[in-house]
Amino acid sequence: MIFLLYAAVFGYFVFQPAIISPDTHSYWHLDIVRYPVYVLFLRGFEFIFGENYEPFAVAFQLVFTLISVQIFSSNFSRLLKLHFVLQLLLVGILLFPIFPPLLTANNLCSEGLSYPLYLLMVSFAVDFLFKNEKRKIYFFAIAFIALALTRGQFAIIAVIVAFLFILKHKKFIFRKVNLKFLLLLLLLPFISNMLDSTYRKLVHNHFITAPYSFVNAVTLPLFISEEKDSLLFENEDQKIIFQKTYHRIDSLGLLSSKVEGDYKAKYQVFHDNFPYICNQSFHDIGRKHFRDKNDPFQSSIDTEIAAKAMFFPLVKTHLKDYISLYYTSVMHGFYSFFIFLFFVLVCIFSGIKLLKKFTLEYGIIFFGSLLILSNALIVAVAVHTIMRYVFYNFALAFIILILLLKKATFAK
Repeated sequence: MIFLLYAAVFGYFVFQPAIISPDTHSYWHLDIVRYPVYVLFLRGFEFIFGENYEPFAVAFQLVFTLISVQIFSSNFSRLLKLHFVLQLLLVGILLFPIFPPLLTANNLCSEGLSYPLYLLMVSFAVDFLFKNEKRKIYFFAIAFIALALTRGQFAIIAVIVAFLFILKHKKFIFRKVNLKFLLLLLLLPFISNMLDSTYRKLVHNHFITAPYSFVNAVTLPLFISEEKDSLLFENEDQKIIFQKTYHRIDSLGLLSSKVEGDYKAKYQVFHDNFPYICNQSFHDIGRKHFRDKNDPFQSSIDTEIAAKAMFFPLVKTHLKDYISLYYTSVMHGFYSFFIFLFFVLVCIFSGIKLLKKFTLEYGIIFFGSLLILSNALIVAVAVHTIMRYVFYNFALAFIILILLLKKATFAK
């Protein structure tokens, strides 16, 4: 029955048109701020299938996603001995991103690969941590590197897996075999950064990671800034970029001080207008300011450097407003404070349980809640909390609820 469902999903969406967006064009044109995997994916399909490659790319994204959904769902279903109805619900949740509003398989954007890669990575991590399939750490490493080179927001997951590995083997962590696995897990973020930088050296002649992290992160501090904040910057370039950006977003009414109401109302304006403040104001102004006729990529690098230098003084100066809006952003991703609190308490409770005894159920609950919370907290720093960045863990939230209900039922 499940395979009939997969066939129906594939049959319907494979005939839907590919979605081409500004992000698609930035990948296609080898923009220096883009991670390499999706760039190579689009270019590779164009090389093989010609200029009408889009339907083939969509078909691949659909097949890859469906295979990953099946591996993830069957793995957890066997591990947790899920009833068929629960299996079907889990598959339905896993398939949700293929449908509107996300349409990940039809959208020629990084989610078309990052979502299935995420499912595979989590599944391999579970095999390694909870099924003692040691060789799966190498599958995890491959999936992690591919994912980190597709979407950088997941770079912390290797550290989370390493933390659970330490909890599991805390008494014997310094044994040679365990130390080998731990070292590999801790090295993975550095390996992915090296590969990312190597790609840019080959393509853009700059040995750097994607120069866009602080460009995104400085957007919230700019939203809460004041005109006098230009005095915070001794560097003349930073001062000019700030002043031009401030005047542009001020003229658009996109400053926190221009918005009447509480922090929720202010955040909603920020949330709805993030691209105007970030991409179409600060980033464009920075690249125009630093434009180098001899090197078309240097301006993006210099803008990222300026954003990093500006971020901390602005946050420090407006710390109360920053924390309040950051908190509001996190809550927006969870839809409710109580849902956020639920996962925090679940994370703490399962973590305490694991300290006493490492078990399958509490291990998965702790692992899942850490993934949910870490992604939400990272996204709220880097960008605005839209579904596109937080949908990856819906299935894990469902699995956590199943396990907690199971624990509560047997406790009675």
